[in-house]
Amino acid sequence: MKTEVREGRPARKKEVWVRQAGKENAVFDPRNGSLHFLNDTALAIWDLCDGETTPEEMIEAICQLSGMHRDVIEEDVARTLHRFQHAGLITWEH
Repeated sequence: MKTEVREGRPARKKEVWVRQAGKENAVFDPRNGSLHFLNDTALAIWDLCDGETTPEEMIEAICQLSGMHRDVIEEDVARTLHRFQHAGLITWEH
């Protein structure tokens, strides 16, 4: 199953912050008190949500760093961006 990614460049909402403690990574949205735990791949994607990097560039960067197959990374990026968007953690720059 392929998840579609919106056009544009995802950007973290300024009021949302990340917290790293030991091996746990989480983003917290103070507007609604929601806490979202991230694995290492999701954290890398979160870091790349800078409003400058396209999903395609994210895929390329993570493939180069991880050595994982592109199809796997493509699905991870699409799914993670969809979850970030659904949770209201990112906006899309054009």
